[in-house]
Amino acid sequence: MRGAAWIAFLIICVVTLSHRSVAQDSIPGWHSNLEEARKLAESTGKPLFITFRCVR
Repeated sequence: MRGAAWIAFLIICVVTLSHRSVAQDSIPGWHSNLEEARKLAESTGKPLFITFRCVR
């Protein structure tokens, strides 16, 4: 019974993590190139908000 619970837990973790990375890649308006984002911010007069995150 404990083995089945661990397997279910691992499956849920894998599914959750795989959906999370897909969701982050598909957010419209997010840029991965700092220079392009800076130029766009300057041309539109909007502020540039930068978030750094660790990637494995």
